[in-house]
Amino acid sequence: MKKKIFIAAAIVIGLLFFFIGLQNRTVHLPFADEGVSYSEMWEKKQYAQIIEYGGTVLEKNPMDRNALIFVGYSYFFQGISILDMEERNSCMEKAVVLLRRALLTEGKENADVMYVLGKAYYHMGFYYCDLAVKYLDAALKKGCDSKDIYEYLGLAYSKLDMSDHAVENFEKSLEVNPSDILILTLAQEYIKAGNMEKAGYYLDKAGSGDNAVLKEKSLLLKGQRYLGLKEYDKALESFSRVLEINPGSADAYYYTGEVYEARGDLQKARAQWRKAYNLNPEHYKSKLKLFK
Repeated sequence: MKKKIFIAAAIVIGLLFFFIGLQNRTVHLPFADEGVSYSEMWEKKQYAQIIEYGGTVLEKNPMDRNALIFVGYSYFFQGISILDMEERNSCMEKAVVLLRRALLTEGKENADVMYVLGKAYYHMGFYYCDLAVKYLDAALKKGCDSKDIYEYLGLAYSKLDMSDHAVENFEKSLEVNPSDILILTLAQEYIKAGNMEKAGYYLDKAGSGDNAVLKEKSLLLKGQRYLGLKEYDKALESFSRVLEINPGSADAYYYTGEVYEARGDLQKARAQWRKAYNLNPEHYKSKLKLFK
């Protein structure tokens, strides 16, 4: 029971860290509607109240620009803090519908509408990443200067396996909005692209301090890099250290299995993949190894 609680807590902390890192409220807002101050509610983060009031406005006028934008933004920021995938996707889908409709109206906020729309598409998952790229790129061309736009573009390109574009945008993001998690993300992309020299450079550059989530990610990436360099003992040491921090890391068990497979010991490899699968039955790579 304690182990399950520890694993659940680690997952929650990791997700919170990720979504907090991507949350950015530097969007330009339209003028407040008569009779209610959307801006005041927005500053207080009263997203539910905006959705409720804006919904009544949209019932009377489905193309009310202020309501479309404010309610669309509110669904996005309400959704980004929700860990449950189904609930979050529901919020993002509503945000997309409203913001797509807002783009049919005229106004100077279109660049920021496209920016939030692109982010919403990214959070809807892999099959919407091409649309995330489309609207984020359009927002950039219209002058959107939000600090995390290049990071989102990098993440979307990464999911689309377009490593060159992902790296280009992560490096631009690092110039305007540097962070250790972004440095590690860039290292991860270079590992994915097979550039272990660049990956090593960024892994050495990243700091973790006392942050357990960053330390775990850094060690996991170092292990993957050692695996790519065929330095198997160092890879095993890195993955073992990950498991000391987080015994519930399915990734650490999976990549330990990769090391044993590379050494020709398939029996040990499958035992590690089984541990990963037992910890997380949705661990895609382990499922492929065990059931292909």
